[in-house]
Amino acid sequence: AKQSQDIDDLVARGVDIVIAMAVDSKAIISSIRSVHSAGIPIVGYMRPQDAGAKDKFDAFAGQDTVAQAYDAAMAVGKMMKEDGVDPKSVRALHVIGDPKDENALNRKKGFENAAKELGWTIVSEIICDAWNLDKALTGATNALEADNSINVALLASDYLWPGVKTALQNQDMLKKRGEKGHVYIASQDLFPVGVDDIKAGYMDASTVLDMNGMDITAIEMAKRLLAGEKFSETTTPKQFNWMAGPTITKDNIDTEQNLWGVEFHPDK
Repeated sequence: AKQSQDIDDLVARGVDIVIAMAVDSKAIISSIRSVHSAGIPIVGYMRPQDAGAKDKFDAFAGQDTVAQAYDAAMAVGKMMKEDGVDPKSVRALHVIGDPKDENALNRKKGFENAAKELGWTIVSEIICDAWNLDKALTGATNALEADNSINVALLASDYLWPGVKTALQNQDMLKKRGEKGHVYIASQDLFPVGVDDIKAGYMDASTVLDMNGMDITAIEMAKRLLAGEKFSETTTPKQFNWMAGPTITKDNIDTEQNLWGVEFHPDK
C-alpha cells in the first residue's frame, strides 16, 4: 500500500518518469496502470510485475531467478558428487521466500528443476511470508526435529540464512564441508552473511544477484524512454532484460570481481 501511495504521489507531482522495484509483483500492476493513465513511462528493476499481467513496465531489468536457483543447486550437486554423496540419499529442506514475490516463485521453480535433474528428494518446504526470518527459524527447526536425515537446504535468499543457520546450530547440525554431518547449503544473492559463511565453509554456494547490471540497464533504458524510444521484445535492449550472476563458492569467492556482498560488506 505504501509503494502504491508513493507512486501516486510522484504522478501527482508530474514527474517525467517513474523507476520502481516492485515490492509486491501483483500489487504493482495497479500502479503501472495509474502511471500509464497519466502518460508517464515506468521502468522496473529486480522484481517484475506478475507474469500474467496485461499492464507491464515500459522497460525492465531483472535477473533470471529460475536460472539463479538452478545454478546454485547444480553447483552443490557437483560438490556432493565430488564428496561421494549418493544423489538418492539426498533429503532436501526447501526454504521458500514470500509467495507474493515473483522472484521467490521463480527460485522455487529453479530449485525444483535442479532437484529433479539431480535425483534429489525434497522432504520439507517452508514458506516465509514477507521474507520473515522468524518463520525461517521456526520452520527449519520443526523440519530438522522431524527429520534429522536432512542433508541439503535450498534457500530462496541469503537473507533467510541466519534463521536456518540458528536452527542447524540448535540441532548440532551446523558443520563445515568436510566435517561429518555437513548439511549442504545452496542459496541466492550473496549477501555479506553469505560471503562470511562461504569463506567459513558452512554455506556451499550462492548465486549473485547482479544489482550492478540491473541498475545500469534500468537507468540507460530510462534515459532512452525519455528521449522517445519504445522497447519491445525485438529491440536492443528488449523491453524485459534478464541478467545472470555467477555462482559463488569457496573456490572463486576471492577472485570473482564486482561482488556487491563483498564491496558493501560492513567489515570493509
